[in-house]
Amino acid sequence: MSPTATARRIYGNVRENRSGTFLARYTGPDGKRRTVGTFPTRTEADSALAVVLSDVYRGTYHAPERGARALSDYARGWLVRRHELAPRTRELYGRLLERWLLRPLPLPGPGRRALDLGSYELRALSVGVVAEWHDALVHAAHDAALERAEQTATAATDAEHARAWCLARGLRVRTQRSGEQGVPVKATGRLPAEALAAWRAAGRPRAATTAPAAHDAGQTVAAQAYRLLRTILGDAVREQLIDANPCQVRRAGHVRPHERVLPTPEQVDALARHMGAADRYAAAVVVAAWSGLRAGELFALERRHVQVSPNGSVRLRVEQALVELPGKPVTYGPPKSDAGRRTVHLPPAAGQALLEHLERFDVHSPGALVFSTSSGRPLRRGPRTAMFARARRAAALEGVSCEGVRWHDLRHLGATRAAEAGATLAELKRRLGHSTVVAAMIYQHASDDGDQRLAQRMAALEDAHRAENVVHLSARR
Repeated sequence: MSPTATARRIYGNVRENRSGTFLARYTGPDGKRRTVGTFPTRTEADSALAVVLSDVYRGTYHAPERGARALSDYARGWLVRRHELAPRTRELYGRLLERWLLRPLPLPGPGRRALDLGSYELRALSVGVVAEWHDALVHAAHDAALERAEQTATAATDAEHARAWCLARGLRVRTQRSGEQGVPVKATGRLPAEALAAWRAAGRPRAATTAPAAHDAGQTVAAQAYRLLRTILGDAVREQLIDANPCQVRRAGHVRPHERVLPTPEQVDALARHMGAADRYAAAVVVAAWSGLRAGELFALERRHVQVSPNGSVRLRVEQALVELPGKPVTYGPPKSDAGRRTVHLPPAAGQALLEHLERFDVHSPGALVFSTSSGRPLRRGPRTAMFARARRAAALEGVSCEGVRWHDLRHLGATRAAEAGATLAELKRRLGHSTVVAAMIYQHASDDGDQRLAQRMAALEDAHRAENVVHLSARR
């Protein structure tokens, strides 16, 4: 806006009140009449009005009521306006908003005070207020994570406790088919009713379970909530509702990476053996460990996405992913990013395991899910997670500890195997379906002997260079 146009739109005046004070008022660029204030002298009123008009000419003027919206109102509206968000991302942001940003959080320390960030007006959100909220957030997220870990550690069913008790004693149970000798209780499969009855008769002994002690429990959700607040207030700055983003807590949006121990081949084999009844998802474990596909991509694969070359090699076309929202049926959507649409080749062993799975479970229709429930429906995250937990416990009963191994670690293993095989960052990025090299680097952790192999390759390269530079005297004659 030019100064001439501004001058036409903004004007002010000072008038004397009956009390002898002076009232300064002006009309803003939006046409609204506003009061600067009441002053004891005309000089002070003129000076205050001049400051407002000067801000207009400099382009720094803002209406005094800007930023008066409560954070709760602005944040919920912000989420509605973000039409480009994927359904899972929208659902995550909604949970973070209602659970951590807009709900009062208890402040650490005596007094049991709570901070209700959502009730603050945008203009009242200072660096100090956000820092205080972040402190409360970290403590609350930590406590919630420990509580969930405790619940998970003690969530074993009666059948699982009974199975552990029977296996620890080498118990054999007599059934109608077994005769007097009985049959041993297996680590997986249906638990005989006689075994459950024997466990109950023994007083229902519970297997010892402990919750993992994690000093940094809850750090991921706390970082997610902080990053969401920073993004929302960043948009408020761009909309000129506030002057600056008050999210200034150092590294609050950063998650300290865990030192992951990759699943070993023995662990992968053990988990595959116990993943679902009748080995229904054994091949899913193997393919996940070699392909690096996300769980949502893997369990959205249809038969038409599995391609077999004339030489027998198998490749997967990733075109869709499962979309799971609470209380809604499973649907299909695009992969996580545009780079998620890709083709992934499987090593021979993983490809063979997949082809055997297709034959065993009669997956031949082009639109049939490769890995589905027995009724052909998509396998949801909840049942898969519970099944994977049972597979971990069954593997432990066989002497193969899989404590701490999560399904996502199979993707991490597949990515690391590709990196160790010599994949460049660009190749790794494409195989994993990442849109940036930075994201691919998360999974490129070298194994303990990786640096030694690198040094050996460097030495071999140096020897080759030296051999190329040697000129025999006989060759110069």
